[in-house]
Amino acid sequence: MLNLGQLQQALRSHLQRRHLLGDGDLLDLLAHGEANVIFRLPGDRLVRVAVNTPNQRFGGDFSRVTEFEWTILRYLQGSGLGHELLGAQIHPSDDLPYTYLITNYIPGGPMDYSRSHLAQCAATLARLHRLPLQPDYQQLESLEPPVQRVSQPLTLFFQEARDYAQPYLDFTEADPDIVHMLEAVLAKAETRLAAEPLLAEYPHVCLVHSDHTYENWVVNDQQASLVDWEWAEIGSPAGDLGHFLSPVTIRRYHGYQMPAEDKQFFLNAYYDALGDAALAHKMKVHFAVFGAFPALRSLCWTAGYWVTARRWYAGSVEESASAAARMARLQESQRLFPQMWAEVMALLEEPLP
Repeated sequence: MLNLGQLQQALRSHLQRRHLLGDGDLLDLLAHGEANVIFRLPGDRLVRVAVNTPNQRFGGDFSRVTEFEWTILRYLQGSGLGHELLGAQIHPSDDLPYTYLITNYIPGGPMDYSRSHLAQCAATLARLHRLPLQPDYQQLESLEPPVQRVSQPLTLFFQEARDYAQPYLDFTEADPDIVHMLEAVLAKAETRLAAEPLLAEYPHVCLVHSDHTYENWVVNDQQASLVDWEWAEIGSPAGDLGHFLSPVTIRRYHGYQMPAEDKQFFLNAYYDALGDAALAHKMKVHFAVFGAFPALRSLCWTAGYWVTARRWYAGSVEESASAAARMARLQESQRLFPQMWAEVMALLEEPLP
């Protein structure tokens, strides 16, 4: 079990030895998430220490998360889409058995699903998805490895959804109704896998963030910025659109349900921000084919997470307000699961192009 106080002291000593923190400087705990513990440093800097990973693609090795995000931030350097990379430890050291990134601090607050925030997020995603079309920008190949290129996203997301659901399906105290829901949604998704070749007929791949929980957006008067790239991949931009509009993602914002009119407002703002009618048409096809699968994966991840999260956070609730908030949100997701399941089932019944 992670002891946040011990981590903070070890990190302080480590940074002082490397002259990255003065003897009298503050090292304040800012947040404790699934993958990172984030501290604020003097000079508007953050240090994000990798301590965990719920992402199966890393095989439980959370030190790989740091190298992964380090690669992405180097690719995005100067784009203004997220944090600027200022320093890193991408391999554990003798005095600190964790890895970390040091970045700038971005002023602002979490995304709140207001129309002004939706428009800003849509504009940021359009800029991200257009990066490969800029002739002077780095090639996507510079991200490989460690960033995975996903050529068959429906197949991969379906397989991952099934894997994420399995801990709950195997749980001896599982609710039979939820087991039935998981089996039904996976069966429905499997019937749509035959549409995957349509994506190859309208090709466009780019860096995709893939994790649009409202806390992963920092919004201020100038723009919306993306943080926490642990789930990123190279693939269809519809992965971002689908996760952003997933009812599971949206419910994390205090149980919010986005009106259908606001969902269409976001999509229209995104298509307009692309500034290219042909590219917008491609994205509409991608969203129709693939857009429901990020919601499917999130729904199944949520059920599996109920089984595993307690061992991560149960002992940290008293130490960290962030951990306590996440445990409360986990309990709320259990209450809302049947509603979210119904919404994901409805997405999987949308007509294909």
